[in-house]
Amino acid sequence: MFKSIRRRMIFYNLTVIAVIVAVMGFVFSWFLHNFYMQTLRENLYIQARLTAALVEEMIEEEAFPTAIDSLYEDLGTELGIRMTLIDGEGVVLADSDESPTIMENHIDRPEIIEALQQEVGIASRYSATLEKDMYYLAVPLEGGDDKSGEGNPSLIIRLALPLSAINQAMGNLRLFILVALFTAFLFASGVALILSRRITEPIGRISNASRAISGGNFDPPLEIEGQDELAELASNIKEMGRSLAGQIEKVTAEKNKLETVVNSMSNGIILTDREMKIELINPAAEMLFDLKDSEMIGVPLRKGLRYFNLSQSLKAVHDDGRSRVIELDIYYPRAAVIETHLLPVSGPVSKIIGVLILFHEVTQLRNIEKMRSDFVANVSHELRTPLTAVRGYTETIIHENLSRRELTDFLQIIDRETKRLAELLDNLLDLAQIENEKGFVSKKRVNLKALIEEAAVNVEELRKQKGAILKTDFPDDEIAVEGNYEWLSQALINILENSIRHGRERGRVIAKLGCDQKTAFVEISDDGPGIPEIDLPYIFERFYRVDKARSRKSGGTGLGLSIVKHIMEAHGADYQLQSTEGEGTVFRFSLPCCGR
Repeated sequence: MFKSIRRRMIFYNLTVIAVIVAVMGFVFSWFLHNFYMQTLRENLYIQARLTAALVEEMIEEEAFPTAIDSLYEDLGTELGIRMTLIDGEGVVLADSDESPTIMENHIDRPEIIEALQQEVGIASRYSATLEKDMYYLAVPLEGGDDKSGEGNPSLIIRLALPLSAINQAMGNLRLFILVALFTAFLFASGVALILSRRITEPIGRISNASRAISGGNFDPPLEIEGQDELAELASNIKEMGRSLAGQIEKVTAEKNKLETVVNSMSNGIILTDREMKIELINPAAEMLFDLKDSEMIGVPLRKGLRYFNLSQSLKAVHDDGRSRVIELDIYYPRAAVIETHLLPVSGPVSKIIGVLILFHEVTQLRNIEKMRSDFVANVSHELRTPLTAVRGYTETIIHENLSRRELTDFLQIIDRETKRLAELLDNLLDLAQIENEKGFVSKKRVNLKALIEEAAVNVEELRKQKGAILKTDFPDDEIAVEGNYEWLSQALINILENSIRHGRERGRVIAKLGCDQKTAFVEISDDGPGIPEIDLPYIFERFYRVDKARSRKSGGTGLGLSIVKHIMEAHGADYQLQSTEGEGTVFRFSLPCCGR
């Protein structure tokens, strides 16, 4: 009915007050009515006795009952009471309001009968003579003679009052009581309002404070004076708010730390709930699978990531509660190998309430493993070829009776294969050293013009064997860069050797040096057969050969450009190799100048 406790308290208090006032009004009205009627009866009885005393004195007079009638008229007018004198036979002898001669016999009146029996008779009824309701009190005259011979008094005095007067008096009395009780009701209601306000106002403050706490304000203003239960409750609520603020601050800090860790992790994370729906996904997982957090939350994992192996493993973890590790091969948005860990998340009573899925990309690791395997196979192959030749020719020399010329030819072959084997081992050692030290390579000022000229001298013998022409295009000014002299020298030698060795017979190789603003660039080009486009992405890999038979015949180890690549990366150089089949190959690299 009432949502406000204050209104309910006011309603209940007013209801109780109204009931109490009503009961008190009824009791007071009943009590005062009885008291008034009792007083009225006693007063009428006293007046009747006084009148009886007057009548007894006048009985012996000759004027009786005429004098009595005159006396009654005077007394009735003065007192406002109807007075009647009746004999034992019920005959009216005198009356203050009417002539006795016209009045009926009153022997059958209730008050007369009761007075004759109990010495006092009282009755209320309608008076036909006066045509109004009357209140009657009758008493026998003690000094009267008994003329009936039945023991009844000879005279009865009866006094009467109109009930209208009595009712008016009672009405005035009730009105007074009603006004008094209404005033008391208003006063009690005011007191109830004040008391209810004093009780409900602190409750309202406490309610507002608790609402503020639930809204995030953990220290709302809440001051209630006193030492009662409400003041204690207010103090407890403020203390609870401060405690909640501290706890929430700690939880928020831990949550922020956890979110920071999860969001900054390079590994992808997905958390599913007990229904195998996605509950959390971090940026690494979004990027890995090209997903959006807002679109994936609440989506079943089998619909968000359509990988059968992952869905089956997730279901198995939910069923038996055991963690699993699987490997996923994905092809969108890019090809990758993902090592996936599925860890059950336990709740109350050891029930599985979710699964934490960790995605760790191992594509590079798998590539490295494959490269290592390929490298071992290539090294084994490259070493086996010269070693097989050396062993074969050595066994021939040992077991066969050879001429000096044959022996010389065989020894020359062994010497060539040994040199080739030594060159391969040197290149492998150089490559390993460059890979290990390229993160902290020592640099100094290097003159590129002198470096290229020195590299040209180193490949002069190979140039003569191929009949190639090596031209240089240098500016007059010195061009210097910061770099490692030995490594840059080896890179230039390898590039020049590669251009001469794999160019056409009696071809042309051009080494060009220049400086564009603050950048020095080197360009080495040849007019050889070029490299097929399909082979260009792999040209810097170890032991990769475009034409394996031709390259091996030309004496290459397959490590030259791989060494060049690592030297360029160690110097932070911008390098590229361009080639068109049938037109030749161009290798360029650039480094910042350090002044001329």
